[in-house]
Amino acid sequence: MAYKILWYSIPSLHDNTNGAAIHSKIMLEALARRGIEVKVLNALVGDDVRGLEVFNRIAQQIPNAKSRKFFQFIDSGVEYFVANTKGHVSNDVTNGDQNIIFDLYVQLLDKFQPDLVMGYSGDVFSQYLRHEAHVRGMAVAYALHNGLHRGFSFEDCDLVFTPSESSATMYRDLDGVDVKSVGQFIDKARVLATRRDQKENIKYVTLVNPTPEKGMAIFTKLHEVFSKKHPEIPFLVVKSVGNYAVLMNQLHNADGSKFLVGEHATCAEQIKVAEHTDDPRLIYDISRVIVMPSVWHEAWGCVATEAVMNGIPVLASKSGGLPEAVRDGGVLLDAPACTQRDYRCVPTDEEIAPWVEALERCLNEDWTERCAQSAEENSLDHSIDRLLSYIEPLMQKAQQEKRPLESSAYFSAKTVERRKAAYAEQAKRLAEQQAAQAAQQAQQAQAAQQQAAQPVTAQEVPVGASATVQPGQNVNLGSSNEPLIDIEGYGKPKVVAQPVAVAQPTLTRVKVHSEVKEGSKSSKKNRVTAKRKNKKK
Repeated sequence: MAYKILWYSIPSLHDNTNGAAIHSKIMLEALARRGIEVKVLNALVGDDVRGLEVFNRIAQQIPNAKSRKFFQFIDSGVEYFVANTKGHVSNDVTNGDQNIIFDLYVQLLDKFQPDLVMGYSGDVFSQYLRHEAHVRGMAVAYALHNGLHRGFSFEDCDLVFTPSESSATMYRDLDGVDVKSVGQFIDKARVLATRRDQKENIKYVTLVNPTPEKGMAIFTKLHEVFSKKHPEIPFLVVKSVGNYAVLMNQLHNADGSKFLVGEHATCAEQIKVAEHTDDPRLIYDISRVIVMPSVWHEAWGCVATEAVMNGIPVLASKSGGLPEAVRDGGVLLDAPACTQRDYRCVPTDEEIAPWVEALERCLNEDWTERCAQSAEENSLDHSIDRLLSYIEPLMQKAQQEKRPLESSAYFSAKTVERRKAAYAEQAKRLAEQQAAQAAQQAQQAQAAQQQAAQPVTAQEVPVGASATVQPGQNVNLGSSNEPLIDIEGYGKPKVVAQPVAVAQPTLTRVKVHSEVKEGSKSSKKNRVTAKRKNKKK
């Protein structure tokens, strides 16, 4: 019997500003290629609403998308159910949004009957949903993608896993939680640059996602000092979340004084800025070195591993899982102490000196072999194998013990019986419809053959033979591929549209420009231009 996995998280896995979402999606697609049936329940929620742009393309393929309570579609072999919530960031999710999510979730438990419920979301509502699955005898696994779950007990989870051994050790030591490390999930084919043969374009020292936590203070000072020695080497930041100009203006010196004044501001303006892109290959097309000076706990550091897969050396801090992400594909240093204490504190010339020396190494040495070996150690297949070694025994056990329509933490015993009866009645009607349809098709086939003067026997076209289900038709409720039933008020079920395949996203180009200081005339002009463009849209 094939295994079945339901992924649940409020944040959408199609949010391309969320590293955890990106690599969880890759993981699920890899599991689907291993023969596991995978379905996903998300909300229309992202870390940054810009990361949800893909749903504009998806909605174009789904009839009456705006009026639907949820979107249902297939992407890369995985079926998605995305609640069409009013709130599009986690803090804006409403009680009504939660009701939609809950209805979809319990119906998937009832009908899809997964062996394993996997996902993340640390809120109390999501914790209760995991408890519901556990009460029904299904295995539950939690995917830890950061160091922000301190104090959680994960009581209803049979497995808690994280990419790096560093993160697993932290949770074991500080909270006594048995967390397993499995490696990160990166699809090499999706991140390999296609234009690195154009050597004239490979010139940037690059920081992706310039935020205080990611070490923008260190990167800014590194640029300032390094550019005095090597003015010919350009530096680049690629936006992801947050307002880059505002964050830059929050940087300060150790004494608390503002950093971006005088020559510091002039130098910072020389850093090139690229807008967010959902195609990381465009970044690796033009980068000589990737810098990741993170000062918070990095559960992994996916950009580092992707860079190494492209043969690009990485200059990184030793934060969290970054040493495992980089391995021998770059240089690792301790972040300056002042910035570790205060993420917005810019280090001094003396404190940044080791980073300047390390960057020179990254630019001048040949990293080809070291990057190739490190990339192999962090391959997708290795990570999937490690994950399967933990979840396969859980799914085997759940197939014997799960009771999807026999017990519930939320519903009363009588309600469970009524829901089960409603599903059985609907299954009966759909089976009758399928049988009638098959009989009709058999009769039509007999008639066609008779017209062609070809004798037909009952054995050749048996009445009641099962028919291939065409798009738009109902299928048996016992199948895991049927449309979801939307039970409005737990009344009569209503069948929604069949899944719609998702087209490949349109790739955008990285546009590089110089970022100006917030409050300057150029900045105000840019904001006015942006507002005019938005109005036109």
